[in-house]
Amino acid sequence: PRRSSEDSGGATKDITSLNQLWNTLRQQKQRQMAKEPPKVNSLKAPTPIHSPAPSRTPDPIGARKVMTPQPLKRRKSNVSFRESRDGRTVTATFNLPGIKKNNAHVSYRGSYLTVTWETVKITEIDEGGTLVREREKKEFSRTIPLPEGTKFEEVGARMDDRYLILTYPNMRSVRVEPR
Repeated sequence: PRRSSEDSGGATKDITSLNQLWNTLRQQKQRQMAKEPPKVNSLKAPTPIHSPAPSRTPDPIGARKVMTPQPLKRRKSNVSFRESRDGRTVTATFNLPGIKKNNAHVSYRGSYLTVTWETVKITEIDEGGTLVREREKKEFSRTIPLPEGTKFEEVGARMDDRYLILTYPNMRSVRVEPR
């Protein structure tokens, strides 16, 4: 079936009118979306440097603030290593203030000693007659390599109010098997 020139002219008018309609709808949608806050946090404008103090009430979904990442704080290690005078043993002293003996654990696995401990911080805040209790639990772990052939009996551990002290054979000392 062939189309006449009149039919093609009518189809062109219909396409042109549909394009105009779609363009009008797109412009209306763009204006509407420009008035609404963005749904993706990364598209929001950065907040000014001088922002009001943070409140404990939850923010509405559209009013969240953009947080800039803070640099990591480098912490001093909580363990120090000392070699004995004769060079046969190493003493590892863990500084664990406020950690109770039942929250610290030393495990012996083949050629490794693993020390794990945890801290628990509980805060209570009264918010308008409602008591809010937050429990923050942090777990820490440190693994120390031991010389090949180290026996369980050669490792010593003791703990006082602040320090966990481990004693184990030095890797650099030469092992001589008894005859």
